[in-house]
Amino acid sequence: MGGGGGDRYTGPTSEQVLKKVEQARDKEKERLNGHVNELLDDLLAHFNARDREKVSERLDRISELLGEAAELDALLLGGSVAKHTSVNGLSDVDALVILDRQRVSGDSPESLINAFHNLLWDKLPRSQVEGVDKGHLAVTVKYHDGQEIQLLPALRSGQTVSIGAPDGKSWHETKPRSFERALTSANSRMNQALVPTIKLVKSIVADLPPQKQLTGYHIEALAVDAAKTYDGPKVPRTLLLHMLGHSATRVLHPIADITGQSRTVDAYLGDANSVRRRNTSQTLSTIKRRLDAAASLGQWRAVLGLPEA
Repeated sequence: MGGGGGDRYTGPTSEQVLKKVEQARDKEKERLNGHVNELLDDLLAHFNARDREKVSERLDRISELLGEAAELDALLLGGSVAKHTSVNGLSDVDALVILDRQRVSGDSPESLINAFHNLLWDKLPRSQVEGVDKGHLAVTVKYHDGQEIQLLPALRSGQTVSIGAPDGKSWHETKPRSFERALTSANSRMNQALVPTIKLVKSIVADLPPQKQLTGYHIEALAVDAAKTYDGPKVPRTLLLHMLGHSATRVLHPIADITGQSRTVDAYLGDANSVRRRNTSQTLSTIKRRLDAAASLGQWRAVLGLPEA
């Protein structure tokens, strides 16, 4: 009478089981990525809904007022609107007020800013304007709906544009369009996905405490720098993760301002490896880790500062 070990196991092997589990995980990851892409597309569409007609009307009115009093030569967009990186409700509008150097040769930046401030405060309707603030280099018009328009006096002589020095007494030459060209070139290399990525980063950073926020220009400069080393899929989701990771390291060191408007785009963070730079680096790293680990659309929404669907 022979001994037997019972029925032999004929089901899938452990390797086959692991393979099926891995396939299921990949399928779920692919499904999540699809939903994330849809979420980001919807968010970007919301950002792009900025009321450009209202911006244009306000700039036209300011141009009209300044042209009468300051012999305005041209009003050139120099900020987020011109670079198409504005985020609805978050980004300000920056404008260079280009004046003929010969006509205002005796005026200092400080005196022009005083003139701009007084004129705009006297002439712009209080029903729309909350206030007109005067800084060292610019005048900022604040509207009741939250929009701000910053006006930077500048002098043109031929192809040269000069803006006020930090002391407000003298002028120095700049290249106001140089960064815009660099951003346009980088965005083209990224199949037009870099500008949407910048908008997403601006949106995330806007929800941080004030001491941890980055300026719009700094975020744009970090994006251009991040694009130099990127060779992955050129879509906002993967570019966003790359930019956050790259920026967490790059933010530790100052970035030169190629426009010449300032020595660096991020002087507000202090010297290289300053405490504030290290804290900012840690914040960006944390955001990147949270998105990398996000296993649901709800977790992505939480990082993006969006309410539950």
